[in-house]
Amino acid sequence: MNDKFYALPEEKQSQILNAAYKVFATNQYKKAPTSEIAAEAGISKSLLFHYFHNKLELYIFLWNYAADLTKKYICKYKVYKTDDFFEMMRRGLMAKGAMMRKYTFLSLFSVNSYFETEPDIQSIIQPDVQDAAKTTLEMLLSILNLDFIRKDIEFARIYKEILYASEGMLKSWYRAGNYDVTVFEREYLEMINHWEMVYGKGKENDRKQL
Repeated sequence: MNDKFYALPEEKQSQILNAAYKVFATNQYKKAPTSEIAAEAGISKSLLFHYFHNKLELYIFLWNYAADLTKKYICKYKVYKTDDFFEMMRRGLMAKGAMMRKYTFLSLFSVNSYFETEPDIQSIIQPDVQDAAKTTLEMLLSILNLDFIRKDIEFARIYKEILYASEGMLKSWYRAGNYDVTVFEREYLEMINHWEMVYGKGKENDRKQL
């Protein structure tokens, strides 16, 4: 599937993907103009549909491509090869930063896709996200050393709070509009250090409980 797209030089593939992620990330599906994607990518609209039969196919391709790329970078940066939750987050930040340097709007697309109201997209993406969230939490609980985490708050609650805060930070970075990944990495690393102080062992609250 999409053999014609994959036959393109890698640089051209990246131009098309970056254009599509940007347009879909900054517009609702119905209002995202494929003509703008083509223009951003430097190709004609007819050529865009030579590679992808229709708008929906392109959108779902982007979703699956983002998921596959995320898995690849998680492996590359050995995100899950530690039992320390906060070290895992730092490795995850390196993976996310690398992806954002390659595809600027991929992360925003991935976050916004879950809230897309188009039924054909909802039916695919929302179950994917829900299954992934459940599977990820179960996997974390199986590999993490929870001795690094404070005991008086359920880990599932900590994970959810950090996840929501992370999405908010990501959207704020995009709204700023300068797309400097180094700035995002620095600010997010500061938050990881803060969360380690709040939720991790060794801080003043935990010392009082021990």
